[in-house]
Amino acid sequence: MEHGGAEVASHWQPGLIALHGNQTEVLADTVLAWLAAHPLDVLEPEVVLVQSNGMAEWFKMRMAEQLGVCAAARVELPARFVWRSYRQVLGRQAVPRESPLDKTPMTWRLMRLLPQCLHDPAFAPIAGFLRPGEPERLLQLAQRLADLFDQYQIYRAEWLDAWEAGHDVLPMPLRPGVADATVPEGQQWQPRLWRAVLAELDEDQRGATRARLQGRVLAALQSGEAPAAPLARRVVVFGISQLPLSLLEFLAAMARHSQVLLAVPNPCRFHWADAIDGRELLRMARRRQPLRGGRDLAQLPLEAMHAHAHPLLAAWGRQSRDYVRQLDAFDTTGAAAQLQMPRVDLFDETDAEDLRTAPLLAQVQQRIRDLVPLAEHPPLEVARADRSIVFHSAHSVVRELEVLHDQLLQMLARPPDPAQPGQAPLAPRDVVVMLPSIETAAPSIRAVFGQYGRHDPRHIPFDIADLGARASSPLAVALQWLLRLPQQRCRLSELCDLLDVPAIAARMGLAADDLPQLTRWMAGAGIRWGLNAPQRGALGLQACGEHNSAWFGLQRMLLGYAGGVAQDGQAFGGIEPYDEVGGLSAELAGVLAALLERMLAWWREAGRPATPEVWAQRFRALLQDFFKAQDDEDEAMLAALDAALTDWQRACEQAGYADAVELGVAQEAWMQALEQPSLSQRFRAGGVTFCTLMPMRAIPFEVVCLLGMNDGDYPRRATRSDFDLMALPGQQRPGDRARRDDDRQLMLEALLSARRALYISWTGHHVRDNSEQPPSVLVSQLRDYLETGWRGEGGQPLLAQRTQQHPLQPFSRRYFEEGSPWTTYAREWRAAHAQSDGTDALPALPAQPRPPFVPDASAPLTLARLTDFLRHPARAYLRQRLQVRFEQEDNPVVDEELFQLDGLTEYLLVQQLQQQVAAGLDEPGQAPQAMEDSVRAAVARLTRSGRLPLAGLGERGARALQSSVTPSLRAWRQQLDRYAHPAPRRRLLIEDDGLVFDDWIDGLRQSCETEESPDADDAQCWLLLDPRNLLNAKGRPHADKLMPVYLRSLALAASGSQAELRVVARDGLVQVLPMDPSDALARLRELMALWREGQNGPLPLPLRSGLAMAEGFPAAAQQAYEGGHLVGGEGEDPSWARCYPDFEQLSADGRFEALAHAAHAPLLDWVAAQVQVLPYQGDAQ
Repeated sequence: MEHGGAEVASHWQPGLIALHGNQTEVLADTVLAWLAAHPLDVLEPEVVLVQSNGMAEWFKMRMAEQLGVCAAARVELPARFVWRSYRQVLGRQAVPRESPLDKTPMTWRLMRLLPQCLHDPAFAPIAGFLRPGEPERLLQLAQRLADLFDQYQIYRAEWLDAWEAGHDVLPMPLRPGVADATVPEGQQWQPRLWRAVLAELDEDQRGATRARLQGRVLAALQSGEAPAAPLARRVVVFGISQLPLSLLEFLAAMARHSQVLLAVPNPCRFHWADAIDGRELLRMARRRQPLRGGRDLAQLPLEAMHAHAHPLLAAWGRQSRDYVRQLDAFDTTGAAAQLQMPRVDLFDETDAEDLRTAPLLAQVQQRIRDLVPLAEHPPLEVARADRSIVFHSAHSVVRELEVLHDQLLQMLARPPDPAQPGQAPLAPRDVVVMLPSIETAAPSIRAVFGQYGRHDPRHIPFDIADLGARASSPLAVALQWLLRLPQQRCRLSELCDLLDVPAIAARMGLAADDLPQLTRWMAGAGIRWGLNAPQRGALGLQACGEHNSAWFGLQRMLLGYAGGVAQDGQAFGGIEPYDEVGGLSAELAGVLAALLERMLAWWREAGRPATPEVWAQRFRALLQDFFKAQDDEDEAMLAALDAALTDWQRACEQAGYADAVELGVAQEAWMQALEQPSLSQRFRAGGVTFCTLMPMRAIPFEVVCLLGMNDGDYPRRATRSDFDLMALPGQQRPGDRARRDDDRQLMLEALLSARRALYISWTGHHVRDNSEQPPSVLVSQLRDYLETGWRGEGGQPLLAQRTQQHPLQPFSRRYFEEGSPWTTYAREWRAAHAQSDGTDALPALPAQPRPPFVPDASAPLTLARLTDFLRHPARAYLRQRLQVRFEQEDNPVVDEELFQLDGLTEYLLVQQLQQQVAAGLDEPGQAPQAMEDSVRAAVARLTRSGRLPLAGLGERGARALQSSVTPSLRAWRQQLDRYAHPAPRRRLLIEDDGLVFDDWIDGLRQSCETEESPDADDAQCWLLLDPRNLLNAKGRPHADKLMPVYLRSLALAASGSQAELRVVARDGLVQVLPMDPSDALARLRELMALWREGQNGPLPLPLRSGLAMAEGFPAAAQQAYEGGHLVGGEGEDPSWARCYPDFEQLSADGRFEALAHAAHAPLLDWVAAQVQVLPYQGDAQ
C-alpha cells in the first residue's frame, strides 16, 4: 500500500484548470472521472467547495452513483475553507481561529462603540434611527453595519485600507486615470467608525483582518516557500457561478501548491461577455472562448447587440458574465500557464439540425449555448402536445399549488416519451418547486399537498427545504413564545399549545393522551388568559385582577382536589373550589402547577436586564426547565441552541461587550446565531422538493417548477441600505453581489437546469375583482422571446397554446364539463355539480334504509325519547337508527375575555342558579329573605368561579342575573308553599301493536300531607322550573317551547290524574289545565304511531316550521326552515341539511303539510284551550 501511495503521489502535480460546461451532470462526471483517474492517498479527503446545501447534497449523491461510494469527501462553504487555509499557510499561531472582524463579533463591537460615537456631529445621520426605550433598534443597526463592513472587506478592501490611513476616499483601481471619489458628505461617519473599530485592536489583531491576511498569504504562496502546514492537495470548486475577486486570487496562488479544479457553469460556448453593459471594466486582451462567427461583440454598440447576441443571456447573465471574465485572468495564465495545464470545454455538441424536432425546452437551451440571436432563428413550429415549457395563471398562491398538484399527477401518470429512448418514468424526487419566499408559502404547501393520506393514489410525497429552524421545529416555536413571555397575554389555547409540544410535555411529565383531560379541567376551572395579577399588571391591565388567570384556575383545581365543594357554600380564602379534579388523574393538576411555577419564575427573570454571560446562563436554565428531547430532531435542535449560545458568548467576549441588555436584544442575538447557514440542512428527501429561489442552485432536475412569479415579487426587491457606498453611481464593479442580479441569474439557471419540463405559474388575476395582473418581468421576457422565436402548431401564436388560465375555485364547473381543457383529480368536487344537475347526485337516504322497524319490548318508549323525537325527528332517526351523529364535540378552549353573557351562557347560568337555590327551598315556610340570600350566595359562587365578566362588567352581570332569576324563584317558593308535600308517583303503561310506552310520572306535589280529597281540582300539581323565557312580546306562550310541557300534560291526563301542571319560567307562571283522559290517551297513541313511522325514515317535520304550517302560514314555515336576515333557520342543522337540504325538498311530496296538521294542530289547540298565563303574585312582582 505504501508503494502504491508513493506511485500515485508521483503522478500528482499542482496547477489550476477551469472546466466550462452548460450541463451540471457533465461537469460533475468529468470532475469525478478526474478524481478516479488521479486518486489521492488513502483516507486523504477530497475538498469540494459549493455554495449551497442543495448542491452539496447533489454532488455527494452523484459521487456515490459514479464512484460507488461517497467517502473521504469534505464538502464545505468557501469562506470556512479559505480561513482554514490561511492558518495552514501562515501557521496557527499567526492566524486566530476566527477573524476579530467577522460579522458576529463585529456586531457586538459596534453595539459597544456606537453609543460612544453618537455625540459626534458626523454620526447625526444614523443617530436619528435610535430611540430611547427601543434597544432592539441599536442591535438592528449594528447588524446592518457589521454586514456592510463584511461586504467591504470582501469586495472593497482598498477602501478600508485608505480609511485606515486617514483618507476618506473611495479608490477605483479598475478605472485607472480616474480620480478617487471622496466619501459623500452624509456618509463621513463610515470611515470614522471603521477607524474607531481598528483603534480597539492590537497590532496582531490588525494583522489578522481579512485584507491583510490575504496579502500575507498571497506573498507567502508566491514566494515558493512551503506552507506552515500542508495544504489540501486538491480543491474542487463546483457549481459556483460567482466568486469574489479576492477568492479567485487566493485560488490562483494556491495552485502553485495544490491542484485547483474550477467546474464553472457557463451557459454559452462562445464569447458572450461583451453583450452586457459594464463591459469596459473587463477589457482584456485574451478571451478564453472563441468568437461566434468571428464577430467581436466588443466592437458593437450595445444598442445593436440584439441582432448579434442572445436576448436572455444579455438580460439575465450579468453575474455569470462577470465570473467568466474574471476567470480569464487566471485560467491558462499565471501559475496555470507556467504548468501548461490543458483547457477543457464540456459543451454538448448536439447539432442545431438535430434539435428541429426536439422539445421546445431543449431548443431554447441549445440557442443559449450557441448564442443564436433572434434574427437568426429558423421559423420552427412547436407541436401543441409539447409540454416542455408551460405557463399557468391562477388567482392565489393556494390555487397555484392546487393547479400544480393536478399537473404533477398528470405528469407522473404520463408514460416516458418513446422519442426519448432510455428515458425513465418521472418520479416525485425528479421534481423541484422553487418559490420566492418558502416561509410564507409553507403552510399552503402543507395544506394542499398534505390533504391526501399515504394510501390515497393522489398522494405525492413532498419535502420543504430551506425553512429556518425558527419555523420548522415545534420546539423552536415554543421556545420563541417563551422568550416573548413578558409581552404575551398567555391565553388558554397558548398554554395548551405549549403542553402539546412533546419536549415540554415530557419535561412536565404529561402523557399525550392526558392533555384533553387537563384542557377540560383548565377550561372548567375558568382559565382564559394571563398568568396572574402581577403579570396582567405588567401589561397595563391591573384592573383585571386575578380572575380567569392561570393562577386563579390552578388554585380552584387544587382546593377542589383537597377539600371538594364547601358544604356551607363559603369560599376558602375567596377561592371557589373546582371539584372535578380527583382520582388517579389528579396529578394532572400538578403538571399545570409545575408549568405555571416555571413560567412565573422565567417571567420574573426575563424582565431584568443582564449581561450576555448571565443571559446565556438563564437561557440554558430555560432549556433545562422546559424541554426534554424526545427524538433525534429535538436532540439536534437543543444541541444547536446550546452551540448558538456558545457562539454568542464567544463573540461578545471577543468584542469585549459586557453591558447589560434587555431580553429583546438577547433573544434576537440567540436566534440570529441559530440561523447561521450550514450545509447540514436536508435538501432532497425522496419526494417533490419545495425550496426557495437561492443563488447557485443550478441542480439538474427533470422538472423545474417556478411558482409565485408575480410582478413585484420577483425579482425580489433589493434590501441594500441607503448608506451602502457600493451602490453609489459609478461604484459598481464586476463580481458585486446584488439581489436583483442574483434573481436574474437564478432564472437563467432554472431554465438551463430543467431536463424534461419547465413549469412557471403566477397570480395572473386578482382574487377579488378578477382584474389581470402581469407576471414577473423575467417571465415576460421569456414569453416575449418564445413568442418571437417560435410558432405554435398550425402557425398559431405559441403562447396561447401553452398558457392556461385557471378558474378562481378548485370546484369550478369548468373542470367537470365534457371536452374541457381544464382537468383536476379532486373528484370530491364533482358530486356538487352532479347534484345541481340532478344527475349523479349524492345518494339519497333510501325510503327503507333498513328492515322495517320492530319495537323492542325490553326498551320501551319513554316520555324523554318521545319528546326528543318530536323536537327533531331527523336527528332522532339518524342517532337512534343509524347511529350517526353530525354534531362535533365542543371545543372547551375559550380565549376571549367575557364582556357580556350570550343567550346560551345566560340560559345555562340561570338553570344552574335555579337548581342550586331551588334545592334549598324544599322546606316550606322559609322567609323570603333566606331565599334572596341564597340567590346572592349562588351568584357570588358564579363570580368566584370565573363564569362572569371581569371587574365592573362582572358586577353588572351579577346584578342582572340576580334580578332575572329572583322573580321566578319567588314564584317557585310560593308554589312550594301551596303544594308543600310530595305526592306518590304514577305509572303510565300503554301498549299498541307491539310498541310499549312505559314511564313513571314523578315529581308530583300535593297540598295535603295525605290525599284526603283526591277529587279536588287543586289537590295535586306537577311543578316544573324552566330557566327559559316562554312568552312572546304579546304575553302568549311560544308553542314550540311548550312541546315538552304538552307531552307531560298528555301523560299526566292519560294516567288518570286530574292534576294541574304549572311551569315557573323566568318571565311568567304558565298554568296548564287538566285534559280529558280519553282525549289525552288517543293523542298519545297517535304520537306513538308517528314515532314508529319515524323509525323507518326521517319524517319531514321540523318543529317551528311545522307549527307555522299548521297555523296556515306557508311563507312563515319556509322562513323558519331556511332562515332570513340575521335569523338562522332549522334547515341549517346538519341533520336536516343532510335529509332535506332546502324547503322545496322538505315539502316536495306533500307529507310535510299533512304531518304538520296531524301532529301540531292538536298542540296549537291545546295551547289555546288549556294553557293560561298567570302573573307572578304578591312579592313575585
